[in-house]
Amino acid sequence: MTAENNTDKIAGIEITSTDVEAILDLVRTAGIMQNYINDETAHGIARMMSTVLKITNTIMSTDLVDVMERGLQDPALDKALLQPPKVGIGSLLKQTQDEDFQKGMGIMIELIKALGRATKDV
Repeated sequence: MTAENNTDKIAGIEITSTDVEAILDLVRTAGIMQNYINDETAHGIARMMSTVLKITNTIMSTDLVDVMERGLQDPALDKALLQPPKVGIGSLLKQTQDEDFQKGMGIMIELIKALGRATKDV
């Protein structure tokens, strides 16, 4: 390693002291992870990932993702996020006449009912 630029060449690759420190940090991090991961931790992570993957698979097998994506890309939603409208009981009741509102509420009600039914198994 030369003193003036603190670099060295190995197999034609220039290595600086910063590179060496980064590699040492990776080795230290791997050591910490090795001490942290035990059978109980690995099983806990596997259980959590299993649940996440089940939920993801269930969602992906429905049209929910497409509907949510289209809904989140709606320009009216962007406008409402930038300038949230004030909604009172009167305007809420008026919205019940809107077909889109009725459909959205219908989906939300079915979701809430499905969650309620699911609690019987827990």
